[in-house]
Amino acid sequence: MKLDNNSLRPFIDKIKLHKDNMGKYRDQINNLKKKLEDKIQNDDSNGLKVTKFLLAGSWKKHTILRPTGDNPIDIDLVLYVSGDDNIQNDLSKLHDFIVGYLKEIYPQKDIRRDVDAKGNTKSIKIRFSGSGLEVDIVPVVPIENPEKYVWQPQRGGGGKYITSVENHLDFSNSLRRNNPSYSSIVRALKWWKNYKELKPYEDEPGISSFSIELIVAYLDATRGVETGIEEGIIRFFQFLSESSFPEISFDHAINSIPYYSTPIYIADDTNNENNSAKKINTSKWQEIIDEAEDAFDSLNLAQSRNNEGATTEEWKRVFGPTFSLN
Repeated sequence: MKLDNNSLRPFIDKIKLHKDNMGKYRDQINNLKKKLEDKIQNDDSNGLKVTKFLLAGSWKKHTILRPTGDNPIDIDLVLYVSGDDNIQNDLSKLHDFIVGYLKEIYPQKDIRRDVDAKGNTKSIKIRFSGSGLEVDIVPVVPIENPEKYVWQPQRGGGGKYITSVENHLDFSNSLRRNNPSYSSIVRALKWWKNYKELKPYEDEPGISSFSIELIVAYLDATRGVETGIEEGIIRFFQFLSESSFPEISFDHAINSIPYYSTPIYIADDTNNENNSAKKINTSKWQEIIDEAEDAFDSLNLAQSRNNEGATTEEWKRVFGPTFSLN
């Protein structure tokens, strides 16, 4: 059976974070935003300071999934830091400042600073114990040229790169405007990635949600906007299964693809010098290809089945027991 968008709606509704469940998270986010606004407005100190903030990540891009045991609600909060022309060259000082800044705002909260074996900061999180919400703090340092671009520390510690949070959010908004099924397709593929344990974890390689978003965007741009959720999902798996995977870059992004040693290259849509697939090694990429081929075969077989039960079983092979048509 071929499944139209209405048939797949129950599955998409099951895996996304419902508006009814957003209230407890939104209240905490709004409280954090209010504290930041007050702090920024009343901060007359010299030197380093936070000048503005942006919510980012899947919450802002409308691709967030409902929480599971291994995948809590995780929201990116970008803090723009200025006051030191060379702070981007001293990431330790930048992270120390952010931790201190957050503790002033939330002295009672669990502010976690994860470091690697070399002492580099991998992430800074604020965890709300009641709801399980985790806010991933992303400090950035604005640069004058290009406008809206920033220095951002690499997640994992020990480096930095140039990107544009604002331009990326604008690009994400344009994708949703041009394709009303974009968010649903991305959500389903992120669920597949998590179910098949293909996501990067700690120091383990994997395919990121960001890379999935960029592949779907690239396919809409190069092969036409696909508003059918089923066909969009199948097209993604077919693309990953093809004999050669192209370098993915974006005409509207700055710079060009540099030399790289990873098996594939998926450029950040704001700066082609940034490879969102840098955490995929050769063995993991082969695992991803194998899973994509299996998913492509299963969903094509599902289309040839002549009853709902057999069709559902093939989809469950790909997306797990959560999948259903009701």
